[in-house]
Amino acid sequence: MGSKFISALKCFIKCPAETMRLMLSLEQYDPKAVESIRTHCHGVEVESLGFYAGLFLAILFLACSVVAYILSLLYSIQHGLLLKLYFKSNMKE
Repeated sequence: MGSKFISALKCFIKCPAETMRLMLSLEQYDPKAVESIRTHCHGVEVESLGFYAGLFLAILFLACSVVAYILSLLYSIQHGLLLKLYFKSNMKE
């Protein structure tokens, strides 16, 4: 699975438009996209390319969501501490 995933990822980076066209086409295989992928990416199984590219995009989306959640937590903690310091300094005066 690892080598298939890596080769599909390399093909997705080389020609993302054709890979997305292949993933989103209503036909089983879009002949134009298949021909373009076969010329640019040698040794890639066209049948499983959509699966591995979709898996990569799902993992990328999950990673971005986790980073956004952690950043929102850090911002809320920082914002809460700043408010606490602001009110503490105003009460002393």
